[in-house]
Amino acid sequence: MSNKIREIQAVLESAGRANKYRVSFAFPQSVDNKADLKEIDVLAKSAIAPARDIGVIELWNQGRKLVQPGDTTFSNEWSLDFYLSEDHKLRYDFIKWQNACDNFHKNTHSGRPSEVMTSIRLSQLDSQGQETANYTLHNVFPMSVGEVTYGDDSENTVTEFNVSFSYTDFVIGTAEEDDYKLSTPSRQATA
Repeated sequence: MSNKIREIQAVLESAGRANKYRVSFAFPQSVDNKADLKEIDVLAKSAIAPARDIGVIELWNQGRKLVQPGDTTFSNEWSLDFYLSEDHKLRYDFIKWQNACDNFHKNTHSGRPSEVMTSIRLSQLDSQGQETANYTLHNVFPMSVGEVTYGDDSENTVTEFNVSFSYTDFVIGTAEEDDYKLSTPSRQATA
């Protein structure tokens, strides 16, 4: 048993940590935002690396099923949880972004998707804060800006909200195609 533990330690070393990540993006130019982009990464409470699936093609021959890989699909929905500042600045910016897409009160709708879409990058960080793996989501816009919950039983609790985004696809690595050029993490005994 102890040999297996040493083998795992040798392979993982300091391992990827769930609390070491960075979220980075810029609001589209058509959105008049007030939030400091550096604050977005700090206020991002949690994130999930997006999923990618390959469909299945079933071929039948003489009563037997032969399975072949099909097309790549993406869930096309991704969410982030954020801490909320007292002035709600970041939440208002996401609502402004939604208004740039479709403003119910003014009865306007963006006819140019490129003006309201952006890319978001989620990065795994090593123990020294260096990026080791990147996921870049393309053609992103906020579908849902979640509610803010208040309650007398929530004393000493930071308020949070969720934003659900739509995206078309994502790539892994640093280029605009799947290059899988991942950085080598710094090796430290503690993270």
